[in-house]
Amino acid sequence: MKKQLLILFTILLSFSAAFSQQQMNRQKIKALKTSYITNALSLTPKEAEKFWPVYNLYSNKIQALKMELEGGFNRKIKLVGGLENISESHAKNIIDKIILNKKQITDNEILLINELSSVISAKKIISLKKAEREFNRRILQEYSKRRKQQN
Repeated sequence: MKKQLLILFTILLSFSAAFSQQQMNRQKIKALKTSYITNALSLTPKEAEKFWPVYNLYSNKIQALKMELEGGFNRKIKLVGGLENISESHAKNIIDKIILNKKQITDNEILLINELSSVISAKKIISLKKAEREFNRRILQEYSKRRKQQN
């Protein structure tokens, strides 16, 4: 379990660092995501007017929690001199904080779905989850393609 978490966090940190290295503009990605989701959900102007404030609020909270999770985890391990030097009690403390953070992420995802239920249909909420996955997959593919071109 610990190895899987470490691998996941390493991948996420590599992903974050790669975006920084490539100087991809977060605003551009956000605009592309907005356009992609709007098209994928076929949001009417009225739906979009209500959808985006709710989506952005929770999406920003979830993103901040994920960044805190990634950064906090690695920062705490570095402070004790790496995985080799971490005590069992300190490791347990970090795991407890990871669990709490993941719970907060899940709670915010549930709140997002509950609030969106009054704005768009359940079918569109499912389509939203699919669109988010597809958008992230396309971003990763584009990043991989650009990285290969640079090498």
